Amino acid sequence: MRVCLAQINTTPGDFEGNLRRIITGIDRANESACDVVLFPELTIPGYLSQDLVYNKGYVDRNLEVLDEVRDYSSRCHDRLHIVLGYIARNPGVGKPLFNNAAVISHGQVISTYTKQLLPFYDVFDELRYFQPGQALAIQEIAGRSVGIAICEDLWNDKGTDDYHYEGNPLSQYRDAGVEVILSLNSSPYVHGKAQRRIEVIGPGLEGVRLGPPGLGGGSRPVTGQSMAPDGTEDSPRSNFDGAMTVCYVNQRGGQDELVFDGRSFVLQGRRLLHLCDEVYEDSFDIVDLGAPDDPVNDEANGAVGSGQDGGEVMSYEARLFDLLVLCLRDYVHKSGFSEVVLASSGGVDSAVVCKIACAAVGAGNVHAIRMPSIFSSDHARGDAVALHRQLGCWDYEIPVMHEQVVAELNACYGVHGDELNLVRRTVSEGRYAAVADENIQARLRDVYLMHFSNAFGAMPLSTGNKTEAACGYYTHFDMNFSFAPIKDLYKFEVMDIARASPEIPDNIWRKPPSAELAPGQTDEASLLPYAVLDPIARAYVEEYISTFDGFRSWLHRVATREKITSDNAALKRWLMSPGAATDFERILSLIGRMEYKRRQTCPGPKVSKVAFGIGRRIPIVEKWS
Repeated sequence: MRVCLAQINTTPGDFEGNLRRIITGIDRANESACDVVLFPELTIPGYLSQDLVYNKGYVDRNLEVLDEVRDYSSRCHDRLHIVLGYIARNPGVGKPLFNNAAVISHGQVISTYTKQLLPFYDVFDELRYFQPGQALAIQEIAGRSVGIAICEDLWNDKGTDDYHYEGNPLSQYRDAGVEVILSLNSSPYVHGKAQRRIEVIGPGLEGVRLGPPGLGGGSRPVTGQSMAPDGTEDSPRSNFDGAMTVCYVNQRGGQDELVFDGRSFVLQGRRLLHLCDEVYEDSFDIVDLGAPDDPVNDEANGAVGSGQDGGEVMSYEARLFDLLVLCLRDYVHKSGFSEVVLASSGGVDSAVVCKIACAAVGAGNVHAIRMPSIFSSDHARGDAVALHRQLGCWDYEIPVMHEQVVAELNACYGVHGDELNLVRRTVSEGRYAAVADENIQARLRDVYLMHFSNAFGAMPLSTGNKTEAACGYYTHFDMNFSFAPIKDLYKFEVMDIARASPEIPDNIWRKPPSAELAPGQTDEASLLPYAVLDPIARAYVEEYISTFDGFRSWLHRVATREKITSDNAALKRWLMSPGAATDFERILSLIGRMEYKRRQTCPGPKVSKVAFGIGRRIPIVEKWS
């Protein structure tokens, strides 16, 4: 049985573009005499379509494209089976739509399958739109008994006590004697998820590693254990016992705050028969499925693991940096832009965003604006200029003269003289917030950058990171605009990318982080060292840990497995200090109070378990935090 894994980049509502990619996959499979061409979940309409599905015309067009694919299939050889996703209407009770897969062959839809397990957690809200299916779809293809599954249907095995489904399609297929599972997926990237997909489906391959880690330390091999929401470990449980072959095709590309890493694979018996490493382009890998114990297939398909005990998989997990580039590139181009603009301060965050932007859209389409104030250091200017020269992007300088602006504004606000209004009371009582004079530097930079964007048509990029967003340590300048490429990266991850990048001058990541809004200002003097802030923010935001004892226990569990800080020694010293518990409570309170600021920030790629944005829903006005 020969299968074409059509790992493509779809866009919600781009029915013509999606159809072109589908036809490319069909043609490739037909030319290669394949028995199956397998596409990602909801191939025709794109994923996530969200409330677009409430438009009647949207669903109608999706069904028209399904008919066009059916008609096109009549041109192919009669052995080819096209398996792709679409939206179907529910004529019965329940939610109005189905998340479906169709099996098409030689001008006919010969079988359909409705997704049974509909996720309603993190970024997923499929129960908002779709009615779950109840039946299996088993088809004979090339003499093999084949079953269809859609994404979550594989994963009723999270190892947690708070999210289980009643059904288990994979167990039902196994009991029915199915030999091959064709799985359509739109599974977004999360650190370590590519490794875990394979571990959960094929527990006999727990020794397999998709490494080495990616640039920036974001893509790390995991240990073969799943994590419950409270941070505890559970042994992975599987729907798959090794008797079936699983052909897993995942979407690739950026979609708003999500980035899909592809990583399509074929798992046959106890062997990882094929793994797709392509990130930037659509791929149509051809895989021959022999009998599960047929050794000749390994070499022919470029098998990356074999043997009962698994082994080292010498294949790279999609690198964090590559996925950030992919997500930004898709966001810019799919939004109809070709050029981007950002503020470049000579700091590490703007340097990494500048590098990502140059890789995403080309250095000749990146406009980096330096906006020094009276507090900006000479080395910041020199570092930024050197960076732009190394990357090859455009360099601009616009001085920020904020003191004159502050004086003029306050003179206008004092127009009511001796009348006891808010302005008069604040000044007379000595409560004037001088920090506003510092922050106006950032607000002026905001105005200058937005003018460039509005006047010349370049998409404006934010340079804020996740640790800053957690603590609210930014003005709107840092976190607004159109897209924030490092929004879901902790400070140490940003620093790791910078250190690994020869184009970024060493001084940029060696010097203490500072907004340079006042003489001698540093970020860590105002908060805590980032070596401490990063793990506190992660524990609270991603694991919902809100006590100091719980935090210490979490650190003990995870610190030996993965990188969570830039400086383990500094974190350990702080943990042993007498004020650590008080510091912890202060930062958690700060994170809670800053939800109103985070709600106003722009989107950015989600790469962690829980990101600020689509997958985290916290009230702005609340008394718990």
